[in-house]
Amino acid sequence: MTEPFFADTDAAGSRYYVLNTGERFISVTTVLSYIAKPHLTGWAARLAAEAALDNAERVFIAADTPSCNTKGDNACGLCRDCVTTWLADRHNVYRDAAGDRGSKLHEAAEHREKFGPGGTVDDDAKPFFDAYVDWADRAQPEIIAAEMTVVSRKWGHAGTLDNLMRFGDDSVLPKTLEHLRHKVLLVDKKTSKSIDRTHAWQINGYSLCETAVLEDGSEIPTPAVDSGLILHIRPEAEGGVKMREAHINPLNQAKFIHTLRMAEGVTAPLGDVLSRPAQLPKTKETTK
Repeated sequence: MTEPFFADTDAAGSRYYVLNTGERFISVTTVLSYIAKPHLTGWAARLAAEAALDNAERVFIAADTPSCNTKGDNACGLCRDCVTTWLADRHNVYRDAAGDRGSKLHEAAEHREKFGPGGTVDDDAKPFFDAYVDWADRAQPEIIAAEMTVVSRKWGHAGTLDNLMRFGDDSVLPKTLEHLRHKVLLVDKKTSKSIDRTHAWQINGYSLCETAVLEDGSEIPTPAVDSGLILHIRPEAEGGVKMREAHINPLNQAKFIHTLRMAEGVTAPLGDVLSRPAQLPKTKETTK
């Protein structure tokens, strides 16, 4: 994916878009990252447990190995503390690898959509890219825009949408989605194992953005869209790509805005909501 020059990530990992005007907007994906996902706790614990069983000898030895009291690249990786940290980090490693694979898919898809066949993709993302290419060759969508950065000054957020697409008379669509033919669709490609409500809210967040910012910093009105579409790309599944309409309407847009306001509160300076701690003096003070 082409990274806009005005994208910025703070120390906490929250992503913002900073325009050449100096305006700063929280990203749609950062907004949605503040929605709790309780099921991920069990998933992370299972990954750690599986890693411990798969590396039982390493864990057994580490249990009796004193801490090296070192962090970072110079840590031994063998002591109790190092192996505990390694086990606790399994879910982050898995998540980051999946995110990297998704980024590679988006970059390869963008290259194909803008310049045609001929690009390359790393082996880990190739099955996903091949599944998308097979879908695109059969579906024959018209690509109106790819990797377009959009901004809402009204609501205070921004993001980069994957595509604007339209299916014409020659396009192939499932019968259940025939009503989307000839409509301008805001499209998001997903490689995660499952799709949930937040993915549709992401599309609704993009749909609220009234301005598109081009790579040179110039601005145009965001093209009007009729509905949203999620392409769920899983090479191991039958067909490789499942299509799901993401309903863009005032109710779903309001749900995104509610989440946006919550995210703004969570990321606000602590001093905006709490004073510094204070306590009573140790001795009684005399007031005059």
